[in-house]
Amino acid sequence: MGFIVGFENSQALDPRIVGRKFAALARAARENFDVPEAVAIGTKAHAHFLATGSWPDGLREEVINAALRLDISQGLSIRSSATLEDLAGQSFAGQYRTFLEVNSERELLQRIEECWGSARSETVRSYLQALNVQGTNTETPLLAVIVQRMVNASVAGVAFSRDPLRPDRDERVIEAVKGHAEGLVSGQRSPCRVRVGRDGRVSVESRSTSYLRLSRKTPWRDIAGLIGRLENSYGGQALDVEWAVDHRKALWLLQVRPITTLAQEGMLPPAGAWTRKIADDLWADRLEPFMAEVMLSHAPRFDLSRISRLAGIEPVQPALSVINGYLYVNCDSVRRLIAHIPGPLRFKDLGTLLPAGTRIVDIPPPRALTLVRLFLRAVLLPLNEPGVIPFLCLRSTPRTIRRLRARMHPVESSANATAGALLQRLRHDVETLALVQENNQWPYFHATLFAWILRWVSVERLQMTGSGFLGLISRGSANVTIVIENWFRRTAQHIASNPALAERFVADPPEELVPSLPAELRAEIHSFLQRYGFRSRHRTLLIKRWAEAPEEVIGILQSLVRHPQGAEAALKSTKHGHHGPSPSCVFGPALWLLAVLTRRFLDLREELRFLLDEVLYRIRCDLLALGMHSGLGDATFFMKPQEIEKMALGQMELQEAAQLASQRRRRFLNPVEPSTFWVDGRPEFDFCAGGTVLRGIGTSPGHATGRAVIVEDPGANKIRRGDVVVARHTDPGWTPIFSVIGGIVMEEGGLLNHCSIVARELGIPSIVGVGRATQLIPEGARVTIDGGAGVVRIEEG
Repeated sequence: MGFIVGFENSQALDPRIVGRKFAALARAARENFDVPEAVAIGTKAHAHFLATGSWPDGLREEVINAALRLDISQGLSIRSSATLEDLAGQSFAGQYRTFLEVNSERELLQRIEECWGSARSETVRSYLQALNVQGTNTETPLLAVIVQRMVNASVAGVAFSRDPLRPDRDERVIEAVKGHAEGLVSGQRSPCRVRVGRDGRVSVESRSTSYLRLSRKTPWRDIAGLIGRLENSYGGQALDVEWAVDHRKALWLLQVRPITTLAQEGMLPPAGAWTRKIADDLWADRLEPFMAEVMLSHAPRFDLSRISRLAGIEPVQPALSVINGYLYVNCDSVRRLIAHIPGPLRFKDLGTLLPAGTRIVDIPPPRALTLVRLFLRAVLLPLNEPGVIPFLCLRSTPRTIRRLRARMHPVESSANATAGALLQRLRHDVETLALVQENNQWPYFHATLFAWILRWVSVERLQMTGSGFLGLISRGSANVTIVIENWFRRTAQHIASNPALAERFVADPPEELVPSLPAELRAEIHSFLQRYGFRSRHRTLLIKRWAEAPEEVIGILQSLVRHPQGAEAALKSTKHGHHGPSPSCVFGPALWLLAVLTRRFLDLREELRFLLDEVLYRIRCDLLALGMHSGLGDATFFMKPQEIEKMALGQMELQEAAQLASQRRRRFLNPVEPSTFWVDGRPEFDFCAGGTVLRGIGTSPGHATGRAVIVEDPGANKIRRGDVVVARHTDPGWTPIFSVIGGIVMEEGGLLNHCSIVARELGIPSIVGVGRATQLIPEGARVTIDGGAGVVRIEEG
């Protein structure tokens, strides 16, 4: 009848027919991985059952014949294989039914119907509602049913080709339990967990006697090898698998899928120490996934690594990282730089760039031979990098800015543009962004270096106050930001000088004022927006620029009109400069020259920042145009460049892209305060001393503070929005409460139980393996949890 599909069938790789789970198994089987024999009952059978309430004619006989060929007397497993499973951020982990050890024809048919029925369950409906994915409704998703030969497992479990919470670490994570793995993935059993490095070294995390016995009978390296080969087969994509070892010690692959919640979108820190002290100046705003990927891919072009090599200093890689959407600099890079500075020349403030407890004096000073080699390379450096000479940099950078601005296309209408043309425009502007960042290296370097030297000389050597130092660098500045500031002040004064206009100007909402302004003022604002409309209150691509939202400019003017004296005072200060000591008179020509160079480079850096704003505005327009063309809208900001390429070329379906972008948007819009440092995965502002602290395994990142509720039945009417649920374990029936709670703490479970996967997808902090949590955490206590660090703090009993 055509409803039964085997691994070798031509339809076996089509997820629309056999679902994603079976398609992945068929692919693995065809590539000679050891997969237990199986067949799929296609999605057309499920559609028929939903429409009529009955089986298609002849399908029961087909299923029974297939089960007999699979030797039903030895037991079969019955699993779902839905069309919407195992997508990025939408795994449907545990939402459908699975049945093991089915060994009779009657039970087989009953279990298949129950699998079909699970697609209409409240659990699945709540899951879809909680995801709130654009382009996905809560109608019953179609699924195929897998009928598969059981593995008589002595040990089974799950494995990750990369740690879902620490994907940068070069190791596999494997969890194992005795017998079948169903209790593990359902969160009702705690596993023996190991990490296997790429060098084959096995590190056992659990040390109890029973776990050690299980560890000795589990072929950890073979499992690591299996998932390594699978990852290579998938082109390096991070995977998680379910595996089993039978009593004859044969290793079987039971399930394979992409890690749907891999922390690869700048949400979690890599190993080592990272600082925001420099990065917040490079890029203070939170990066959407698109910009995070662009920044990291461009990093080698602007992180001074190439120049460091020319100077004889081997750079630390990676130099940059994105954590929780914020840019961070590798502290090892800072240490290596300090290690090449002689002790007497090390500024005291250099220590503030490194985590607390780091002493600059403990960093060994460079040896004499190192200094000689560094000096010789520095002498030769201008041959390859003329910008290293400050005066050449000051002369060449304005020309570079004009050249880069000339390569920018005008912001054009995209109504009739093809996807290919829009994609090419985006590539061009992203490359322009890289060129801006690349050509900003020396101006930024000189601005930073001269500012630090000026501060060291003026404050630490000449005992000037901080205000005096600021006066040195602010006196006589001239850059685009000051020009924009002056325009706002002058325009506000002009409006305030007309009482009737001023009265109406401050009374009406900004969006109503725009069309009703006098023609002269409207033309003035229009001219301003044409020149400076690339700016906005944040660089984040989500934020409209002034050219798109002129009411923001009106709002700033309204504030200035309401305070005319402040506007006059600010304008006077801008015209006449800072009234402080004159460096030329007090400290001599050397300090005066140093101050002038510092101001010139600071002004130049500001001009480059404005150029960067221009490029970002064009990239924003490009992404919006692609979103309009594809139907994805502004969700394109949450797609990575390679994914947008696939969308434009028709290699990714709209629904899949919308689901991926929606999941990332939820994470992005969840407010996160960036810590000053991250040290080995922990923020600098870790939990303070005091209170009772419990520790477990963090399985879903984030912080939550709320009322602790001990829950046995998720249907009980005791949970309020924002509560932190404490439970022994969970199963898929708990999904409806996940859209309400603030976080969850469990006594049992591992990285791949359903609770952990769904919590990561919904952005809910989750911690498992907290022994006796239901006894140690009082009902109603105020608790704070850190799902990344695996820490629970009881603040109020």
